Amino acid sequence: LPRRIYPQGNLMCHVLGYTDFDNIGGTGLEGYYQGELAGEAASARINISPLTEQQNVIAREGADLVLTIDRSVQQVVEDHLVRAISEFRAQSGTIIVMDPRTGAILAMANYPCFDPYRFYDADERELLNPAVSRQYEPGSVMKLITIATALDSGAVTPQSTYYDPGYIELGGYKMYNSDRSAPGTTTMSTLIARSLNVGAATIAVWTGTDSFYSYFERFGFGRRTGIDLSAEAAGQMSLPGGELWTEADIGTNSFGQGMAVTPLQMISAISALANDGYLMQPYIVQEIHQNGQVLAHEPMVLSRPIQPETAHQVTALAVNAINTELWRAQVEGYTVAGKTGTAQIPENGIYHPTDTIASFVGWLPADSPEIAVLIKLDRPTVSPWGSETAAPTFASLAEELVVLLDIPPDAIRLRADIMAVREDQ
Repeated sequence: LPRRIYPQGNLMCHVLGYTDFDNIGGTGLEGYYQGELAGEAASARINISPLTEQQNVIAREGADLVLTIDRSVQQVVEDHLVRAISEFRAQSGTIIVMDPRTGAILAMANYPCFDPYRFYDADERELLNPAVSRQYEPGSVMKLITIATALDSGAVTPQSTYYDPGYIELGGYKMYNSDRSAPGTTTMSTLIARSLNVGAATIAVWTGTDSFYSYFERFGFGRRTGIDLSAEAAGQMSLPGGELWTEADIGTNSFGQGMAVTPLQMISAISALANDGYLMQPYIVQEIHQNGQVLAHEPMVLSRPIQPETAHQVTALAVNAINTELWRAQVEGYTVAGKTGTAQIPENGIYHPTDTIASFVGWLPADSPEIAVLIKLDRPTVSPWGSETAAPTFASLAEELVVLLDIPPDAIRLRADIMAVREDQ
């Protein structure tokens, strides 16, 4: 039998997947597009009876897939992920780069990877793509979605304030700010910039239970995105009226605890904030070439959870957070919107006392986003905080991405816009 060749080795291993000894795709694109890639061998049926018409099967070559992922971009992303894993002594990690305007995946990297030629040496769990198959509690990056729901529903405005005594009690369960602070009267800007749990829970309650979860569902949580990769997980989110839901859940869910998402679900939801409120279906294959025909993918809107004005308001809050508190995520020459997350890890019904998942989500240029990026580092030991691990990883990666993807700095882009307006006058 002919053998699949992987000329780039284990580059993009989880996205591509592997083929087994029978040339059957196991995971990734190999598994999802098995029918298109395999083609069909020629065969003939020999008939003994002259009354039966002989049927032949004409050989059909397998299709060629054109991906949304550029090899150079993927290589840079994988290099930065390996570097971050080493620098912050993390156990594993994931980075996804998406075009928020279309849903196109520009890079998707996981560590550790596997050798597609020796897939049988890997544990079955290691063969699955963590970016779409592994579920985790996202932590404070979810506060961007929470404040988007509160703003869009009219529960708050960007100028609203609330009183923060340092805790909030819901369903008999007390929730505290991660730094145990009690800041008193607090603005929406401070809520996001300082990542205050009590504030997130407060505005979630103001939004109302039914409305809050309706927005979260429209952002895609609790269901698969439909990406063209095998073994995608749906995430976990208990809903009011369900057996597992309690009154405390609206509080913990508001700051990304007590629910599970995939990295792809998280970056897809964040991309809606960067795309005027439109949630796009993520995809990997741009074109399928077969039998002289080309089938091109058309970007597809899954939902519009919030209005454009709301998306712009959340972006402004996320830009302020970068400029005032998250200097490690800044990229020279570009306005960045983003948020960190430091999530606890549930094990055997309780949270691990020290281990965390450190993450960062960001998009740029903030006023006209071309890329949205998710950084996720599992169990970093140098520092547990997303602000000290995932945020600087984003900054160093973004500095290279803007060059590779030809994204001009703000000053040059705005100058070009002004010149274009003058020429039209």
